[in-house]
Amino acid sequence: MRQLNFDLQRLLEGDRQGSHGTRRMRRFVLMQAAETLHRLGYRGLRARGLKGRHVEALVVEWQRQGLGAGTMRNRMAHLRWWAGKVGKAGIVRRDNASYGIGTGAR
Repeated sequence: MRQLNFDLQRLLEGDRQGSHGTRRMRRFVLMQAAETLHRLGYRGLRARGLKGRHVEALVVEWQRQGLGAGTMRNRMAHLRWWAGKVGKAGIVRRDNASYGIGTGAR
C-alpha cells in the first residue's frame, strides 16, 4: 500500500464524523484522489504533505475527465475534510468557483 493511502486510511479510521454513507463516500473519494495523485506523478506524498498544487492538479484532472459540477463540489468537500484533519484547512479555498467549478442548480 502506498504511504499516502495508508496515511489517509489512518485518518479515516480515527474519525467517526458523519453517517456511515458519508464516511464510506469520503473513503472512496480520498482513496481515488490518492491514486490519481500517484498517477499524475506525485510520488512519496504523505497526508500531511497536502499542498495547493495537489488540489489544483486534482481539479484539472477531474475537469479533463468531464465530471459534473456537483460531483466536483462533493469531492472538494472531502478534500476540505482532509486538509482540516491535517491542520491545513486554508489550503483548499472555500469558494469552488475559484477553481472553475460551476455553481449549477442544486
